[in-house]
Amino acid sequence: MRSASSRANEPCPAASLGPIDCAQIITPDAVLGGGDVSSAVSGRRPAAERIARREYLRSECLQGARRRALADELYNIYSETLHGHTPEEIDDLIFGAARVRLALFYGARGELAGCAFAAIDRIEHAGRTHAVLGGGGFFRSHYRGGPSASLFFLGQGIRARLREPHVPLAYLTRASTPAAYRRLAVTMPTIYPSRRRQTPVNVETLVRALSPRRHYVQVSENPWVVRSAAPHDPSRLQRLEHDPDVRFYLDLNPRFAQGESLLVWVRADMADLDSGFARALRAVTPVKVT
Repeated sequence: MRSASSRANEPCPAASLGPIDCAQIITPDAVLGGGDVSSAVSGRRPAAERIARREYLRSECLQGARRRALADELYNIYSETLHGHTPEEIDDLIFGAARVRLALFYGARGELAGCAFAAIDRIEHAGRTHAVLGGGGFFRSHYRGGPSASLFFLGQGIRARLREPHVPLAYLTRASTPAAYRRLAVTMPTIYPSRRRQTPVNVETLVRALSPRRHYVQVSENPWVVRSAAPHDPSRLQRLEHDPDVRFYLDLNPRFAQGESLLVWVRADMADLDSGFARALRAVTPVKVT
């Protein structure tokens, strides 16, 4: 990923996510999930521990020993549920962009439970600049971190929209499991590829242009299928096999357990973000019937 140039003289406070910080109202019950969010695999345990604290950082504020120690710990967390990337590849995945927004999530006992990270690419198409959000995250296997990642990404999208309301915005991610794709499909109004609608030509063009810039490795004739992480225990996803979105995903990417991932383009107009936020919020704060 390559995001906008950084402002060299800007200070580096620990919590600097702009005017809207959706992550402050998360409870651990659902996942918006991009494909790089491992909680789509690990987040089904009924006794999953709660996220108790959040810390927000910018990548340019992490230097030297602190960044190395954090990268090592995040690789260990990644390795609990996924495999297929080296420590160096995970470091580049998280910190490879010029300006990365990083959210760290902690459990009640103070341990680092997981992370989510996001940055924005800019690409020219048909005489217009497009902003494309990218990122991902992963959590320890005994935490349900998907809700935290979900609203973090939605907050980043809303923040970008408020800053540049006239720049087209989307989210491009790798769905490494059927569960990750399904959560995107049920949370966001418009995603591609979709069983409900044909992928527009301009979206195909943008995905083909961005994929090599993000160093995605195409593994078949289908440009939407690329190399990615693989879950340690894909059999745990069998309970979803009759879901129509899961079946659609498996038709396109049957080898997800071997480390093949489906690219997903999520439209991120303000109306999409508002709708996605409302759906995610309903999922994590269900109405109690008395």
